[in-house]
Amino acid sequence: MRDLIVEKWMSVQRGDAGTALISPLNVGDSALSDVVAVRPDFKGALYQFLIGLLQTAYAPADLAEWRERWASPPTAGELEAAFAPYRGAFLLENDGPAFMQDLHLPEDANRLPVLDLLIDAGSDSNLYFNKPAPGHGLCECCFAQALLTLQLNAPSGGRGIRTSVRGGGPLTTLLLPADEVSTLWQKLWLNVLPLDALGYPEVETPSDVLPWLAPTRTSDTQGVGDTPPEAVHPLQVYWSMSRRICLDASTEGHGQCAVCGAQDVRLIHHYRTRHGGTNYTGAWQHPLTPYSLDAKGEKPPLSIKGRQAGKGYRDWLGLVLGNDDHQPVAAKVVAHFTVRLKKLRARLWCFGYDMSNMKALCWYDSTLPVHTVPDDLQRDFIKCVKQLLDVANDTAIVLHKQVKAAWFRRPGDAGSEPAVPQSFWQGSEAAFYELLEQLASLDFEREADLAGIYRRWLLRTRHLALTLFDQWVLAGPIEDMDMKRVVQARADLVRELSGGKAMKPLWKIVNLHYKERT
Repeated sequence: MRDLIVEKWMSVQRGDAGTALISPLNVGDSALSDVVAVRPDFKGALYQFLIGLLQTAYAPADLAEWRERWASPPTAGELEAAFAPYRGAFLLENDGPAFMQDLHLPEDANRLPVLDLLIDAGSDSNLYFNKPAPGHGLCECCFAQALLTLQLNAPSGGRGIRTSVRGGGPLTTLLLPADEVSTLWQKLWLNVLPLDALGYPEVETPSDVLPWLAPTRTSDTQGVGDTPPEAVHPLQVYWSMSRRICLDASTEGHGQCAVCGAQDVRLIHHYRTRHGGTNYTGAWQHPLTPYSLDAKGEKPPLSIKGRQAGKGYRDWLGLVLGNDDHQPVAAKVVAHFTVRLKKLRARLWCFGYDMSNMKALCWYDSTLPVHTVPDDLQRDFIKCVKQLLDVANDTAIVLHKQVKAAWFRRPGDAGSEPAVPQSFWQGSEAAFYELLEQLASLDFEREADLAGIYRRWLLRTRHLALTLFDQWVLAGPIEDMDMKRVVQARADLVRELSGGKAMKPLWKIVNLHYKERT
């Protein structure tokens, strides 16, 4: 009976001393620097597990208490006392409630091989790249991590198979200290909100937070139907349980874990499951995920998906500070940081699956810098960042357009060539972050300084676009090359890089300033 609170089952990096196993009670140890996992989705899930545990049982009352605990991490004894009210809820196996498992799963539930818990292996469409050996099984640690990862990210799985509270394949954005030599405690605590900032009511019934403590709110014909935020406690967003799953001990074995490779361990081969799990609907918003909000407030928030973690800097503004049109708004934890904790320097870790229904297309994992400015300058800062991003977006579009015009006699009939604009985004990312750091230090009263940033960005994106055009044209179908068409396409590209909608007003500021200087 593995107790996920007190037993040592999580692998962590202990400075230069290598890895070690700890329990959640040890996360305040200053020698620990990071979570270690055999799969990147497991690592992201374990971070969310620890953050959710701290948010649920050890949240500070206000910012002052948050700062105290940031400076003085808790001892194992302090965390044991804080987690005590929830101890019985974190047993992996139990005659009663078991961690993230259905309390009363019917006897006629389906039995499935345990590797189907893995999101990238849980459907027939993924079997081309996932061919498990006969008799595969998971050790208890990997079973717990696979179960957690699936419940947090659950994609659609067919009729009656529910997605997670954030939908299938959500994007998670976690704050990390800017200094890469930081402790695990700092990485976790940056993502815990004070109670006055979270704004949730007090917990009266633990099962309203940890749904496996009570009979599942099923969504089949015999169930309760939908589960909006007001039906349970809002903290359940950290512990949502959309899938009806239970560990099946009847076929357990002994041997090597199919995921982590642990030798001579107990193996779990199957789990039982049934359709009609909890159907989370309505205005749920997870504090670790950015959302797209309906301008009229008539539709529920839509979580941003994991594919956004693979788009580089083009979504920097929305993920870090939020866009003015709320498409998207930054995650609540990130928004709190940029308003209340500006003196701390941080990065933003973005990760998640790109899903096509139940098929995992890609796992994305990226890190963005976080820049904040004084409140009185934030409006100007956001406006300028948006202008830089608009220039980049228009440049990528016209580059794509003119490369196709050079390649094809009828470019409108040709399909998209996504590698072309992607090459621009990748090639300009370092320059964007360099200028972003300069922009964050401006006072915005001297237009000359701003004109200098605009000029560098316009010239760099222009030079990159022309260089990439030449490279892509040479990589095209030579036998069908029409040099007249190529020359015309390049001339059109030059014209659009100077007179495009996003570029023109910035060139006007640049030309005015540099004309005055000469």
